[in-house]
Amino acid sequence: MEMQETVKLKGSVNIRLIGPDGQVKQEQTDHNLVVTVGKSYLASFLLPGNHNTGTEFAQFVALGTLQTGPASGDTALGAESVVAGYSRVAGTLTSASNVWTNTATFAPGNGTDAIKEAGLFSASTSGTMFAHQTFNVFNKGAADTMIIVWSVTFS
Repeated sequence: MEMQETVKLKGSVNIRLIGPDGQVKQEQTDHNLVVTVGKSYLASFLLPGNHNTGTEFAQFVALGTLQTGPASGDTALGAESVVAGYSRVAGTLTSASNVWTNTATFAPGNGTDAIKEAGLFSASTSGTMFAHQTFNVFNKGAADTMIIVWSVTFS
């Protein structure tokens, strides 16, 4: 009798835009796409010696301004934000049971733009994309904070 096990990845993304007064201006939760190179990245990350000590899995979150739906062959965002002062954010990584979570906070002044997409990456610049999601526009003003909570469930 042959046993088969299948591991499935199911991701979700929660995006919150918070105004300078601390009030939530906009919020959206949706499923995301784990891209093909992201699956390969995960498999190679699990091999001994294939990552530097202290390197965290898909720690960086990037924001973009293109709303073209994600595709499994994506390797980058459609249009990563290029506004002055923008940088990817290294999120806080946690796990509980079979759920891995990356919580990234884009502080006021970082990512000020019409944000329409986000991605999980292996590095603060370039790197391998693990997951990609597009969503309705979030107009992040200079004084706004954007919090992205990315969860991946292994089942």
